[in-house]
Amino acid sequence: MPTDTGTPAKSPFRTRNFLTYFAGSTISLLGLWVYRVALGWFAWQLSKSELWVGIVAFTQFAPAVLFGPVFGVLADRFDRRAASMLINSLSVINMFVLVLLTNLGYIDIRVLALLALMQGILDGAHAPVRMSIVPNLVRREQLQSAIAWTSIAFNMSRFVGPAIAGFVIAIWGVATAFLINGISYIAYIAAMAILRLNPSSAKRERKHPWVELVDGARYAFTHQTIRSLLLLAAMGSVFGRGALEMLPAFADAVYARGAAGLAIMTSAIGGGAVITGFALSRSTGWLTARAIRYAVFAAGLLTVLLGTTGDFRLAVGIAAFMGVALSLSGVGSQILIQGLVDDELRGRVSSFWGMIAFGGTSLGSLVIGAAANFWGLQPTVALAGALCAVIAIGSGWHARTQREKAPKTLR
Repeated sequence: MPTDTGTPAKSPFRTRNFLTYFAGSTISLLGLWVYRVALGWFAWQLSKSELWVGIVAFTQFAPAVLFGPVFGVLADRFDRRAASMLINSLSVINMFVLVLLTNLGYIDIRVLALLALMQGILDGAHAPVRMSIVPNLVRREQLQSAIAWTSIAFNMSRFVGPAIAGFVIAIWGVATAFLINGISYIAYIAAMAILRLNPSSAKRERKHPWVELVDGARYAFTHQTIRSLLLLAAMGSVFGRGALEMLPAFADAVYARGAAGLAIMTSAIGGGAVITGFALSRSTGWLTARAIRYAVFAAGLLTVLLGTTGDFRLAVGIAAFMGVALSLSGVGSQILIQGLVDDELRGRVSSFWGMIAFGGTSLGSLVIGAAANFWGLQPTVALAGALCAVIAIGSGWHARTQREKAPKTLR
């Protein structure tokens, strides 16, 4: 792989298609983070229950687990641009329904969870499509930088979006935050409408969808490097990101900072992740599965600290470093996997990455939320972090015992 992805010749922004996609995607991601903060805060305000906060988070990410591989097959079979526009159009409708019901007062925690589930299904369908589009916008030597820049956009939105959400919720309420997300989908649709994707160079025989699904699973889980990267991404998602879904409860019940505190902590995560994104956009020569394993271990230790501190300022700093670690484990694994997979399998393999990343968050938030109802929020989060660190150590030990068999990227 190229080690310098930031030189002008390799900059994806020299490609008009990518620049258009990046602009539309960034606006949409900004709306997404406004929505996510508002959704988590609204769930906490309606229920005052860590379990319900976990359930609402679960509904957002669970469809990626249940349907992700199927969506991946569809991403490889159908026009990705048209599919992306259709899915985002349905998201606009769902957001406007949420805005209407919220304004009319016809909503409780169960209705909120149902609408979050519907949006989770749409996001789960779009994830493999979105991840598969980027390689069709740029040349192969620009791919690593393009993926890193999409990560920067995601995390800059995570940095700015919560600040906007905190302001909007305080002044106009959560319904306006949901409306902003709906409008952002329209901006993304407009960008996709003028894109022209590069044709795939892969020529392949059409098979039955089930056969294609099995082919994708076999490729992902029998390829030693990809399998290891997926497992590492799972650990970071279940224990690290699952714990971070409890931030609405942390901000209100532990630190008594309300929606503003939630916005500050979420922005800190985004700020840390932006640092990782810029580093990955410049150079990936140092990026290996070992680096990702260290990042998962660090995320575990930081989660333990989050579960043991009662100081809000320290918690904000911990959140920022968690953003660095979790972004490295998530985006780093995606970069390595995208570089290993041929275009004809990219949608399916990307769907398995999404299944692990989003499904792990979904499972972690549900289990941590349920456990916190019985054992308390901070002890549960501290235990989750300890498990993450221990499993990362075990993964490193296993990798050393398999050193002679492992590919170079795992060493």
